[in-house]
Amino acid sequence: MSRVRRYLTATLTAVAAASLGIPSAGASIKLVEPLVPATTAVTCDPLDPAACLLPFPSDFFTVADGSTDTGRRINFSIDAMPRNGTEVTEGGEGKPADPSEWNRNDGFSPGSMVMTYVPGIDLQQTWGTADRPHSTAGVNEQGYFDHRDHIADIGLYQNPDAPIVIIDTETGQRHPFWSELDQHPSAVSAGEQVLIMRPAINFTEGHRYVVALRNLKDSAGTEIAAGETFTAFKNGASNDVARQQHFDDNIFPVLEKAGIAKDDLYLAWDFTVASERNLSERMLHIRDDAFAQLGDTDLSDRKVQGASPQFVVDSVENRNDGWKDSRGRDHSQVIRRVQGRITVPNYMDRIQQTEGHVKGNQLPYDVPAPGSRFFEDPTDSDTLPDQNPVESTVQVPFMCDVVISEDGEPSEKRHGVLYGHGLLGTRSQLGDLKSPRRNGPFWGCAADWWGMSSPDLPTVAAILTDISNVPSLADRAQQGFLNFMYLGRAMVHPQGFAAHEAFRGDNGKDVIKTATPSGQTHLSYDGNSQGGIMGGSLVAVSPDIHRAILGVPGMNYSTLLNRSVDWEGSYAEIYYAAYQDPIERQIGFALIQMLWDRGESNGYAAHMTDDPYENTPKHEVMLQVAYSDHQVANVAAEVEARTIGANVMQGLGPGRHWALDPFYELTSYPYKGSSLIYWDSGNATPPNGNLAPSEGSDPHGHPRSEPAAGWQEAVFLLSGWNIDVCGGGPYNTDNHPVNKGVPSCQEPDVPAADYDPPAI
Repeated sequence: MSRVRRYLTATLTAVAAASLGIPSAGASIKLVEPLVPATTAVTCDPLDPAACLLPFPSDFFTVADGSTDTGRRINFSIDAMPRNGTEVTEGGEGKPADPSEWNRNDGFSPGSMVMTYVPGIDLQQTWGTADRPHSTAGVNEQGYFDHRDHIADIGLYQNPDAPIVIIDTETGQRHPFWSELDQHPSAVSAGEQVLIMRPAINFTEGHRYVVALRNLKDSAGTEIAAGETFTAFKNGASNDVARQQHFDDNIFPVLEKAGIAKDDLYLAWDFTVASERNLSERMLHIRDDAFAQLGDTDLSDRKVQGASPQFVVDSVENRNDGWKDSRGRDHSQVIRRVQGRITVPNYMDRIQQTEGHVKGNQLPYDVPAPGSRFFEDPTDSDTLPDQNPVESTVQVPFMCDVVISEDGEPSEKRHGVLYGHGLLGTRSQLGDLKSPRRNGPFWGCAADWWGMSSPDLPTVAAILTDISNVPSLADRAQQGFLNFMYLGRAMVHPQGFAAHEAFRGDNGKDVIKTATPSGQTHLSYDGNSQGGIMGGSLVAVSPDIHRAILGVPGMNYSTLLNRSVDWEGSYAEIYYAAYQDPIERQIGFALIQMLWDRGESNGYAAHMTDDPYENTPKHEVMLQVAYSDHQVANVAAEVEARTIGANVMQGLGPGRHWALDPFYELTSYPYKGSSLIYWDSGNATPPNGNLAPSEGSDPHGHPRSEPAAGWQEAVFLLSGWNIDVCGGGPYNTDNHPVNKGVPSCQEPDVPAADYDPPAI
């Protein structure tokens, strides 16, 4: 474990210990036995007595509101919310999460996990796949595969007799998803495995969906009977007159039209997805307001107008950087590291920085005021953030690496790249930008991901012990996106960094490319891990970024967490000590996601590429994925690719994918446009369920270390073309056992900047 990760884990554990009374850093946390689900109260949905908020998501927990784009508004009662603390009992003595921020939403997450508890369900019997091939090897062992699971054949949702369907009421079409039971050891041992349906493509913003479960079976193949409450609705005999009318008018007719008989149903309900405006309006509002202060109000043309953001330079230092390309040739660059601060309008409600945070980058970090939120009118739930009148701007630290010379020759002008760091890191990870920079004409800058950087550790710890604190992360993340956009504008503005001597080469040589008033910018983005996850949000709202590399990415933390060794290795223990019932833990993930959508790709994915937000240009994106990544689940990257319209490129060897029938069509090289590219280090196939891969060494960092991958990235950022670098064969990394030190993938013998993509 790295020094930084040890520090992060110790800090999180210490903060959690203070709030929960659990053992502090260095001590193991013993989890108590899972608790009996809370007794159903008037605030709970009686359709599923296993937990108050099941089934989830559900319009049972919304109310009509003509002021919203969906006509609905979330209406969680505080008594229905998950409770934390070591003293939680069936009576509900723990502290419930405050639903206030959730109740500002006009629907549920577009990536929402759909959940209910079905006692005794066997999904392989239910889907009729029990006789399909599977290996004798266990999970996280070489040779593992299991084609009996729905994730191995997502297309089963289209079968006429599919036992589970999710129908878009506006189109009448079934929505693609896969179903799984909670495989986390705590859920298995407690016998509390909630049924989870995860969208294979994000749900459409603002649409209403009907979920239907029918002909469900147990392990003996016996059909499971519907509960009394739902049976009453099926029979038109419920005492809840208003809800009976809703079923009769808005749910059963949808299912009947889809050929699903009411008598066959085990359970059905509906839910509404949050609207585009509700998901994005805060971020787009502060962006438009901040850029208007520079004098640029047309952000869709990717052209610089108005002034550059103001900044100061604090330090300048040169270094030498040497490496070998995939053909064994030596290269070198002289890199000038420039550190400084950029002035950004501040929309947060309290002090964001101390002097040490602004100028320092050593452990331990200075931190922002805990609980920071947007500066808003507290009397108006529909208000948008205002600029803080007391602390109207913040000085955001940045770090840039400018290429002064390469292989002994003065550098020519280079395109700017914004870099996004990894999990709870800092801008000091800018060095990871080396892959495209070494292979193409690029230089780079980085800032901290506010909301998910090292200084945010206390806030993260507070969230793990009480999910009421999630809004602080979401708000700071959006301010963080604005910080990055201002940094990017200074990179491409002719009167920005280019006009400062620190960013010029020897003898004042101009080494960075900028935009002109009549020309478009060519700013790129490259981020890895958390930088790949949050980077998709930044790309979606950026006025200057054209193309982006999202390295080892995914989206939707509610899918990612159980499937990541980062979560299960440290942070999870704190959350599990606070929320001790396995079913409510999964509900907690889903609730967190509803607000986290504002700070990660899941909430912005529908508008990341060719369907941009208003006043925003289109973008192109390459998802560079490590097969069987231990930290960021491959399934989450594939959902992102489908949602943004990225094609999956040929590259995995035969039989390597976990699916009997992968839910996508492979695209052949060369291809122009957004893409997903797998790199394979030979690890065992990832688990089908919500468990983390752990076999072998973690391939998470391998793709960015491939020289051939860096060349491929550089060509994409320059031209939008995806060019084969593996000669038509599998995309095996240098770490793959078959290579034995001899790379199977090599970049063409021509610099990326000089490569002439084929005419097709």
